[in-house]
Amino acid sequence: MKAAVAEFIDSIGYGVVDAVTPADSWRQATGTPAWGTPYGPYADERGRPVGEGTVRAALATATLATATLATATLATATLATATR
Repeated sequence: MKAAVAEFIDSIGYGVVDAVTPADSWRQATGTPAWGTPYGPYADERGRPVGEGTVRAALATATLATATLATATLATATLATATR
């Protein structure tokens, strides 16, 4: 299944970096260095392409504390929006 998904993503012009195990998936969670940062500022809607090395470097700098804090912040913001 993973290979079929990677093949499809490649066929539409994107690259695939199979970088983490399910146990390490927090390394690419919202708020971690790999979440959007390598692709340029959020103000640039087009972003910029990056190589596998850049993605792997961003994943390597992620900390569980950062991922947990970002997830908690997002959950709080979502809850605040839902209760309005």
